[in-house]
Amino acid sequence: MKKLLKILFGLLLLFVILVIGALAYIGIVPGLAKTVDLGAKNDPALVAAFELAHGMKNEVPGGVISAGRLAEFSGQTNLDSVLSANEITSILAYWKKRNPAFPIRNVQVRFNSDGTGEISGILEIRTAINIAKDLDYNDEDIEKGKKYAQYTFGDIPFYVKGIGNVSNNQVALFPTNFRLGKVEVPQSIIKEAIPVIEDAIERRIGQVNGANIQSLDFTKGTLHIVATLPAMVK
Repeated sequence: MKKLLKILFGLLLLFVILVIGALAYIGIVPGLAKTVDLGAKNDPALVAAFELAHGMKNEVPGGVISAGRLAEFSGQTNLDSVLSANEITSILAYWKKRNPAFPIRNVQVRFNSDGTGEISGILEIRTAINIAKDLDYNDEDIEKGKKYAQYTFGDIPFYVKGIGNVSNNQVALFPTNFRLGKVEVPQSIIKEAIPVIEDAIERRIGQVNGANIQSLDFTKGTLHIVATLPAMVK
């Protein structure tokens, strides 16, 4: 599950960088703002319970992935799980602790009864650029990212609200609100970026050995995932 979340949130980084570039192009520079509090709480016990229930093992030496090293994934586990906002928030906090190079921190999610989802946090822009190679982006894309990073003040709060789902590894995203710092991103920019992100997520899922997402949605106030995912990280 944490591998899947790394993929999805890694692609969120690309979305943010694309949007920053578009905003900079039209002369809007995102300013500093407070992180949106969605009320979700980080509880490490939730992560331990999830791993135990699904036979997942963390064998990373010392519990922290060292700089310059990529985690290795193996095995398989079959999921048909319903997860709360607190569980997803806790898993993301756990990933950040285990992998300091992961460039999103203080992340919270919320799943609403109307079928929408929300996510907020702080994006470490320059760290995101540094791990772009891990997400298989080419040198040209990385150089563009470095160019866009100059328009920010380092770390920047973000907030996204919308609907989305995954069906047989096919991704559909429909953001209704996207905020970077104090800037509400125009729908015209969001619509241009979404097809790129959907395609990138699908390609990245295809690169994960043994990953197969039959369905993933958050239409009932929780996240429901049916998938086969790696069971061990080391």
